[in-house]
Amino acid sequence: MKKFLYVALMAIVTFAFSACKSNFNGSDYYTDGRQVVVDYNKCTVNGVKYDNTTEKCWMWTLKEKTGGAAISLDYYVWCTEFVLAVTCETEMYECSRSGRIAEYAYIQAPSYKSADACEQANNH
Repeated sequence: MKKFLYVALMAIVTFAFSACKSNFNGSDYYTDGRQVVVDYNKCTVNGVKYDNTTEKCWMWTLKEKTGGAAISLDYYVWCTEFVLAVTCETEMYECSRSGRIAEYAYIQAPSYKSADACEQANNH
């Protein structure tokens, strides 16, 4: 029984970590002159393939360090994972160009079942 509980706990922990994505360590990825590479035909961003068929609600968190202080902002968006990845990586590129240090992570927000409900979550 203990083995079963241990395996179940490990499966839950693994799932929790895989549900949250943070790509390329944020704006640091772009400091050496790299640019965002988007292939709309293959649905890839910087060579990583994303789903471009299923729209759903995502919560993405932008963390930025400015002048020694760190700020964290949460946004809810209704889109495909591919569109979200393009948005996030473009933001990281822009942060890098302006000398800001930032990173992001995102997870699904399944409790919001429609685009309107998802966007309304930004007002809370």
